[in-house]
Amino acid sequence: MADVLLFAGERAFFSDSTPQALRYLLNNALCAGTPDAVEALLLEARRRWPQEPDAHIGLYKFYFVSKRYEEAEAAAWAALRAAAQAAGFDRNYRRLQPGSADWSRRQGAERLYLFSLKALGVIRLRRAKVAMARKVLEKLLELDPGDEIGGGAFLQIARSFEEDTA
Repeated sequence: MADVLLFAGERAFFSDSTPQALRYLLNNALCAGTPDAVEALLLEARRRWPQEPDAHIGLYKFYFVSKRYEEAEAAAWAALRAAAQAAGFDRNYRRLQPGSADWSRRQGAERLYLFSLKALGVIRLRRAKVAMARKVLEKLLELDPGDEIGGGAFLQIARSFEEDTA
């Protein structure tokens, strides 16, 4: 049992400042016995901590891994809205520019926005919405030209699908 507790304490979180109560709830979600129980805990986390990146990321990753792509996309959009509101920029990624925010921040709403853009692109790829995925991933690379978030590889995949159909 001590090993399990040690492992749970070392679990990686998106943010260094994730509240302890949220960490506890997310760890419980990982140990829940059924997908319904996991989902309920993740929805509770997002409801109670709407400003916390881990609450959003945990939910859209759960839906993605569960192959519930429509719900994953909706959860990614919710994360984009929450991040944009918290940082004070337009939630519509199409209107954003490199100067719209400090995209180089390693924590906070800007980082959540970039990670959620990547998630949206990957989810759209999985849903075979290749052109839409490409647009999202191109915007991600415009905002993150150093590709710290890792969207470049997925953009190459989207472009390769389009080349195959040409």
